[in-house]
Amino acid sequence: MCVDKIALSAKEIDVAEWKGDILAVGVTHKDMTKDDSKRFENSLLKNLDAKLGGHLSEASSEEDFTGKPCQSLVLRVPAAAKNAQASDVGIVLTSTGSTSNESKLNIASTIASEIVLGTYEDNRFKSDSNKPVLKSVDILGFGTGPQLDNKLKYAEDVSSAVIFGKELLNSPANVLTPVVLAEEATKIASTYSDVFSATILNAEHLQVDLLKPSFLPPS
Repeated sequence: MCVDKIALSAKEIDVAEWKGDILAVGVTHKDMTKDDSKRFENSLLKNLDAKLGGHLSEASSEEDFTGKPCQSLVLRVPAAAKNAQASDVGIVLTSTGSTSNESKLNIASTIASEIVLGTYEDNRFKSDSNKPVLKSVDILGFGTGPQLDNKLKYAEDVSSAVIFGKELLNSPANVLTPVVLAEEATKIASTYSDVFSATILNAEHLQVDLLKPSFLPPS
């Protein structure tokens, strides 16, 4: 399996001071409430808007963005415009203040899984791919610590396993031969011998049981 590794990390910093190529901010309709001066009441959006010189509130009004489902707003700032391809992304939700710690862990884990699986593209049999390569993702505002790091690592491992399964299914028969499949299974069993084992059966083994010859013709 050949998958570009995405560095996933949890950081607890001022979002307005985060450094990277793209900052994705998840909002709800309630978060988009503004005061009489048409400034955000949500503290995170207020700080971001101040950092951007009021362009965020202006753009949301011009585009009639209210945080409803399926709506999105893209704001391009001059400092980031020079980058042709974004490789470092930050993700933050504006409404996590009242969220329990367990829920934060699960949400961060889900975000990590969706990032790894959503950005994956099987390019093994393509001569060229122009898809940008995502190098790092910072999950902001969910706290830090070993518990969260373990959740992100688990999500990354599960997603990698899903991708491995997809690559096996997408491999043509002349690439993923029975011998190669057996080698892959043996390799996994060797790497994770504490929780996994593999038994490779050949034609002789299968013919011992009268019910098993049906497996022979396809392979």
